[in-house]
Amino acid sequence: MSTQVRRRRRRAPRRRAAAPHWLAQLPYLLVLSGVGAGLTLCAFNYFRKGSGLMAAALLLGALARLLLPESQLGPLAVRSRSIDCWTLVILGEMVAFVSLSVPPMNKPGLALAGAFGVLILLALVARGTRLLVTGRRDGDPPGPGQV
Repeated sequence: MSTQVRRRRRRAPRRRAAAPHWLAQLPYLLVLSGVGAGLTLCAFNYFRKGSGLMAAALLLGALARLLLPESQLGPLAVRSRSIDCWTLVILGEMVAFVSLSVPPMNKPGLALAGAFGVLILLALVARGTRLLVTGRRDGDPPGPGQV
């Protein structure tokens, strides 16, 4: 008569209920949507309100990075806590300073600023297209067969 020994499988200890995956993305999405809404307001000629909203979103991101654990921050946690917080605070304060210090523009000034923005956009598109076509950057050494 053979006796069968049943082995009991060891289970990993259960952890506390982890937060859902989407909840870890929430602070990042709040900051991103605040900056996006601020840029939208700036595009509709509400420069002060839009840049104030962007500054508030960046400062909210700094506060979230300071107070929340890394498991609940998603892509908002990139470097060390102090570097991330200081970066967001400095960027938020700079945007707030610019929004409060730039005088209101008249209509020709807004048109000129819009034209300048379109020129910058065209330059970025041309540069991106050139990078896609050539497949290398300016600082990269030329590969074999490239001059």
